[in-house]
Amino acid sequence: MANIFDYINWRGDLSLRESEFNEIDNLILARFSYFPFDNILKEDEVITIEEAGKRFKTLDIEKERILQKEDIDLFPIMAGSNRFSNMKISNYINKISPEEEKQFSAITIFMPDDTIYISFRGTDNTLIGWKEDFNMSFREKVPSQLDAVEYVNKIASKYTNKLRIGGHSKGGNLAVYAASFCEKEIQERIINVYNNDGPGFHETITIDPNYKRIIPKVHTLIPQTSIIGRLLYHEESYTVVQSTEKRCYAT
Repeated sequence: MANIFDYINWRGDLSLRESEFNEIDNLILARFSYFPFDNILKEDEVITIEEAGKRFKTLDIEKERILQKEDIDLFPIMAGSNRFSNMKISNYINKISPEEEKQFSAITIFMPDDTIYISFRGTDNTLIGWKEDFNMSFREKVPSQLDAVEYVNKIASKYTNKLRIGGHSKGGNLAVYAASFCEKEIQERIINVYNNDGPGFHETITIDPNYKRIIPKVHTLIPQTSIIGRLLYHEESYTVVQSTEKRCYAT
């Protein structure tokens, strides 16, 4: 079965001006937030994905936290493709707080169609990340969700572009939460929200008017074997994607 590597090999020569943004591009940019940017990109620095790929090649991979081993190959493929290489990235943040039981990471991607994609990382391989996942199962909100709202408000206040917001697993949950509870004027600038196999919310969130207002813009995609993406309460419709991949069930 084809995967995102096949997609880049097939459509990687086409810019967004030649072939408009689609749900697979979303999936790739959601995955992008898992890349090891700590020693590549400073928070306020703006560089192209091509430049980030060059810096990645200089790293000692053995000393980097590679969350998904395929990313060692995916990073340079993205950096070498016409579709992704000229996209610019900035505002990388990666915060782990044992005291708050918080694991939060995000990156902003400037795209050639003059839009911004905000990508929220899902759970990394830290104990704190797992603990926050557990907290999501019974708390109305967790620290990363509040940080996600703050992040979207900050980015939208710095730039006037229209926004796409997405993430994978817990990152998908953060994307929906941030889009729901960011400032109303910012919410109106959001084109789409992408929840890639992310869990839902406490029932009190799903009846909130802010959440209900963003639902028409939410695109939820889940594999046919999804467990995490079916947890908690969802109000949005979803698309089931056939997949042969198996995942470790952290969010």
